[in-house]
Amino acid sequence: MYHFIVNPSSSSGKGLAVWTKVEAILSQKHIKYRATLLEHPGEAREIAASGTLKGKVILVGGDGTINEFLSGLSSFEGITFGYIPTGSGNDFARGMRLPAAPAEALEKILTSRRRRYINIGTVSADGISRSFAVSSGAGYDAAVCHEADRDQAKELLNRFRAGKLIYFKNALKMLFSMKTFSLRLVLDNGTLRSWDKVYFAAAMNTKYEGGGFRFCPDADPTDDMLDVIVAEGIPKLIVLLVLPTAFFGLHRYCRGVHIYRCKKARLLCGTGQCVHTDGEHVTFAKDISFSLRSEKLKLIV
Repeated sequence: MYHFIVNPSSSSGKGLAVWTKVEAILSQKHIKYRATLLEHPGEAREIAASGTLKGKVILVGGDGTINEFLSGLSSFEGITFGYIPTGSGNDFARGMRLPAAPAEALEKILTSRRRRYINIGTVSADGISRSFAVSSGAGYDAAVCHEADRDQAKELLNRFRAGKLIYFKNALKMLFSMKTFSLRLVLDNGTLRSWDKVYFAAAMNTKYEGGGFRFCPDADPTDDMLDVIVAEGIPKLIVLLVLPTAFFGLHRYCRGVHIYRCKKARLLCGTGQCVHTDGEHVTFAKDISFSLRSEKLKLIV
């Protein structure tokens, strides 16, 4: 039995359109399933926290819906997770090399016997704890996601399947409007680094963030490690030139870009910074900690 959790509002209604196609295929193939269509923000977390889910749980939604669901799970025991992407960025699917096309993704879920045990990260800030499948960060990347979610143009661009453009638009806007901040980075191996003009710092579980930026090209969600990236001290005009190279991972060769590998990391910011998990706004905080959950999630690949 498959239990589908569907976010019909994902990507301005794309979630419902995808689910309609998926449901038709399930009926045609006479597959037994249950489906829960989410009706309000936070419901995926509530369902996960109920402790009633076992077996094959298939989520139909975006990275934010995954984040809600995983943050609600106190344990991954007994759950085999499948995913059909419907979001604007779909960095989880990209990082896990899952099919983007709904019919192909469903076919893999129904027929594949391959399973991958993946790490899930966790962030604590301002007394709030969240899980993350893709990444969590503070500063510029979080501010861009926060602005994109509030941008009225997002719904229109999503309808034309151009949702990624909203991130480019706000990336330019926030680059010239936000201020850099001082940062002390503390890693579990004792490494301590400090900078005065930081744009952002992010803990990456997968390679991609922000709709395809390959911020940490060597990140591996199965290696029990987080990759932490810090961008600092780069003139803003140079950032404009460097940012597009992040799609190919070439930004790491730029002076001012630092990448570390660790199991735990702590950010001590000079001023309160916007914090995100998987592109979802969490809070504003100065003291932010990243680590990995003790269990791995069993993913259908």
